[in-house]
Amino acid sequence: MRDYHTHTFRCKHAQGDVEDYAKYAVEYGIDVLGVSDHTALPDNWIPEIRMDISELPDYVEAIEKAQKKYPQLRILKGMECEYEKKYYSFFQEELLGKWGFDYLILGQHLFYCDGQLVYFWKDIKGAKELKVYTDLLVSGMESGLFTFVAHPDAFGSFYLRWDEEAKACSRYIIEAAEAYHLPLEINGHGFRKGEIKTAQGVRLKYPLPPFWELASQYNVQVLVNSDAHQPQEVGAFLTEGQELVERYGLEIIDLLEFLEL
Repeated sequence: MRDYHTHTFRCKHAQGDVEDYAKYAVEYGIDVLGVSDHTALPDNWIPEIRMDISELPDYVEAIEKAQKKYPQLRILKGMECEYEKKYYSFFQEELLGKWGFDYLILGQHLFYCDGQLVYFWKDIKGAKELKVYTDLLVSGMESGLFTFVAHPDAFGSFYLRWDEEAKACSRYIIEAAEAYHLPLEINGHGFRKGEIKTAQGVRLKYPLPPFWELASQYNVQVLVNSDAHQPQEVGAFLTEGQELVERYGLEIIDLLEFLEL
């Protein structure tokens, strides 16, 4: 079993350090663990949801230390990033270059719309915000920086309808994934976030089954991760994510093989 999306205390909304996640992963029977905290940024943009830039060396050291302590576990060095064009050189030259990260995840949690910052997990918004989210996500997919897209259907947290707008934006994301050969993630953290009431009934914020049903009509690949924010969440809800894979006949990939590491 493998899990490529986990966090540490440095992002300020998770608990535990790399060794804590590694210890639990070994106990849980996981053989490859991807550590992928919310990235540091050179200007410390939105510092309350990410590590400080000064913590980057310590983060890398913690991953290397855990790898030595648990040689039976393959630990990959990753970061989860919001795409903003101004950070392109930092992602490319610093994270992938200087620090030698194995992979970067595209995870768009917030974005500007009409000068206002929108957080997908706490703001209920409309079609305009959905389009801005989608356009920014696809721009990130086009950048060539990222290995896979985290929770592409997380717009279900702020856009409550499954209508023509939602379908059009979903197609745009899925078509970009197909064009740029970027796997899409079924995200286990969504199962932990509980349900939300919509005009079409009660549902999870994400994963969104109709999004994945639509994805099944395209030549795209998917992977399932826990998005663990506590050590005991490593491997959580992988089974439920796998059920979506099987329900819609999706093509699942293993990231280690995809990266050819």
